[in-house]
Amino acid sequence: MNDARYVEHLPIFLDVARLGSFSAAARKLGMVPSSLVRHIDALEAALGARLFIRSTRGLMLTDAGELLLTRAASLLANITGIHAELSALGDTPQGTLRISCLPTFGKTYILPLLPTLTERCPRLFVDLDLTERHTDPTQELLDAAIRIGEQKDSGLYASRIATQRWAMCASPGYVARYGRPASLEALPHHRLIARYHKQQPACWAQILSVPLMSRCSMVLRCDDFTAQRQAALLGVGIAFLPNWVVGPDIQNGRLLRLLEDPRDEQQGIYLLRPVAKVSARLAAFITLLQQGIGQPPSWE
Repeated sequence: MNDARYVEHLPIFLDVARLGSFSAAARKLGMVPSSLVRHIDALEAALGARLFIRSTRGLMLTDAGELLLTRAASLLANITGIHAELSALGDTPQGTLRISCLPTFGKTYILPLLPTLTERCPRLFVDLDLTERHTDPTQELLDAAIRIGEQKDSGLYASRIATQRWAMCASPGYVARYGRPASLEALPHHRLIARYHKQQPACWAQILSVPLMSRCSMVLRCDDFTAQRQAALLGVGIAFLPNWVVGPDIQNGRLLRLLEDPRDEQQGIYLLRPVAKVSARLAAFITLLQQGIGQPPSWE
């Protein structure tokens, strides 16, 4: 191995290997494929081994590539852990803070924090991954990921920051025109806004039986909480959304709460981090996030 800087190429190697193509990895990373090719070329030169068989049909890992794939994630996790622990020893938030979360949550509760965060911490930079994907903070070198629902990742450190409940709601204009449903059985007589996910209106499928749902009119199906909320505000139909999405609108009367969630389900909203020690930059972010959300959360 003749280049001690090979470690900086490993995250790109992992993305290319897992996604199976330079173009797919480039889309995820926001880079051009040729730049990724140069990283892989440099890594192969540093290791003195060919990692991919490249052809017009795609990429295939060589034996050396397979071996590196099994070792690279744990190597990067160790490096990240060491870096986080060293950073935690300092009092000044600095470097790059890497966070992933759902797009709607990030736009609603994290982006508004950034002006204050960057003003207080001028040496801090933020990488915010707004994604529906189930990210892995350890393998993807994240400072933290915000996830909803009970967590089974025993290797991660979880802090509960809020609770998610589901709310059925519609605009005052919609209720004035179409009335309120008296029960779930009345929903087929209404216009519903659904989350279109994997060919299923996922939000309503949580509480409606298949026969009842088949009789309902899904006036809009959209795989985006922000768009569903906006459609409800415009009077398009009835939405069934998390409280952190529509809670403030219900509080100020822009949306009216209709039927209660028959499950009375509560799900934790967690901040997950890969190492025990909290770095100064992550501590600064968590403080602002808790202030922004409120205790109890403002949406409740």
